[in-house]
Amino acid sequence: MVAEDFPVLKPTFFPSVPRLFNRIFGRIQDNIKLATGCKKWLVNKAVSTKLSGLEKNNMVTNGCYDALVFKKMKAMMGGNVRMMLTGSAPIAKDVLDFLKICFCCPIV
Repeated sequence: MVAEDFPVLKPTFFPSVPRLFNRIFGRIQDNIKLATGCKKWLVNKAVSTKLSGLEKNNMVTNGCYDALVFKKMKAMMGGNVRMMLTGSAPIAKDVLDFLKICFCCPIV
């Protein structure tokens, strides 16, 4: 897996193992930690709002925050992912929930 391949290939379906999902999660978290000031506040607000929506209504999208914050995160995977599939090992719920809201798609 080369991170540069995803934006070129623009997959719509992404089956993978938890180890790769954990690496993607780690890379996104590292980028979030680098944010400061207003950008950090906006990202944290977007994440908390979308996680709340996921828990309450099983919603993985939010028009405003998807356009402002998560568009760049979705671009890591080419921006076209509609469904992700994981298997072969357990994966943490917080990782699954975070990736669902980042890529605005279900993970089965």
